[in-house]
Amino acid sequence: MKVHDKSPNSIPLFISLVLLLIGTVQITVLWKLSKAILIPLTESSLLDVQPTELKPQIYQLEIVDNRIQLVPKTVATAATSPQLALEEALHKLLVGSSLLNPASTIPPQTRLLDLSLKQDGIHLDLSGEFTRGGGSSSMIYRVAQILYTATSINPQASVFLTIEGTPLGPDYPLGGEGLLLDYPLTRKQFAKNFLQN
Repeated sequence: MKVHDKSPNSIPLFISLVLLLIGTVQITVLWKLSKAILIPLTESSLLDVQPTELKPQIYQLEIVDNRIQLVPKTVATAATSPQLALEEALHKLLVGSSLLNPASTIPPQTRLLDLSLKQDGIHLDLSGEFTRGGGSSSMIYRVAQILYTATSINPQASVFLTIEGTPLGPDYPLGGEGLLLDYPLTRKQFAKNFLQN
């Protein structure tokens, strides 16, 4: 019977193979264990996190106790950003006014030309039809409808209103009645100046 001599090089090779096999088994076990623990956590946390739902509102007018009131109506939207949601709400408000809606003082055919959200607030540009027709009360409430609709997602936001690119102000008052607006427009300031009796 012959005894095989083991060369000194075969022992380290054998040990290396054993260690490699042990390492592979450990990695496989850890991988399976992490899948078993992490996947349920990830799936349940995804179920708990809901995207922020945007709920813009349009503001129409109603007579309550012989006084004109701004009444919000929530707009159903699939918009994915505040800007898109506000554009959609303002378009709906303006389309409603073009139907000779008694709940609006906004002149028919008024169009939203531009809306942008900037660091200092919401910038709106409306078509010239916005300035036509109506007395001072009509002017006040049409601005209120636009202001409150534009700030329906963030009631603290400031609004800068232009008509076909021209800012309303002392040199360019709103309509024949010459309604002068302080900038930036805010709900608080506008209510104090125009809506409180």
